[in-house]
Amino acid sequence: MSSGDNRVPLPDAGGGRPGLRSAIARMASAVVGLLSTRAELASVEFSEERERLTTRLALVAGGGLLLAFAALFVGAFIIVLFWDTYRLWAIAGVALAHLAAGLMLLSKARAMGRDAPSPFAATIEELKKDRELLERALADREN
Repeated sequence: MSSGDNRVPLPDAGGGRPGLRSAIARMASAVVGLLSTRAELASVEFSEERERLTTRLALVAGGGLLLAFAALFVGAFIIVLFWDTYRLWAIAGVALAHLAAGLMLLSKARAMGRDAPSPFAATIEELKKDRELLERALADREN
């Protein structure tokens, strides 16, 4: 405006004060940036969780197969060793040993599943922090 111009500045199209539109735009940009960062974090955590699960499944499958072969041959060895004298007791002993080992492994697997950290824990924690920060900012703005 020139010094001789008597025009009054008009509010922006948002109907508010002149800086309201830019404030809303900055707030929207900040929210989009925040959500983008959190989505990237969730994506990284998902990839890490998928890779960890794939590796764990491969190890469990390979280990389980090798343990099954070992158990088969140890059981066969014990049964053959006692075939002439205590064949029924040898078969029962091998079966009970396999039963006990299987129950122990299942119990351990159950405990691991129960005690495992929840997936996306870091993302959820960051979103909680963001929510608290926004609530504090809104409360400060109202006061």
